[in-house]
Amino acid sequence: MTEPLNKSPIHGSFMGIKKTLDPEASYIIFENDLTLGEESIFDPSHMAYTYFETHGFTWKKVKDETLQREYLVVCIGTGKEDEVLGQVMGYGFPRETVYYLYKAKEA
Repeated sequence: MTEPLNKSPIHGSFMGIKKTLDPEASYIIFENDLTLGEESIFDPSHMAYTYFETHGFTWKKVKDETLQREYLVVCIGTGKEDEVLGQVMGYGFPRETVYYLYKAKEA
């Protein structure tokens, strides 16, 4: 699921993203509404990408042209989901960004 920072986003939808999530992994999905005029969450200079790389997280960028939304799907492993979400929320994402946390199924 790793996407290089300079790679263009793939086209898709939120429902399409949910269908591809591995139930054995945990994810944070960032949703940005482009109709609000906020800056893109795909900007490679955003400090969150450094955090993701440092912690070995993988991600992909998905853009829904129909709804004018962009999604950053980050696979964060398991066990510290709430801690990771709390950390990255302070990294300057646009104010209207919506965060979804999907936790891995417990064995």
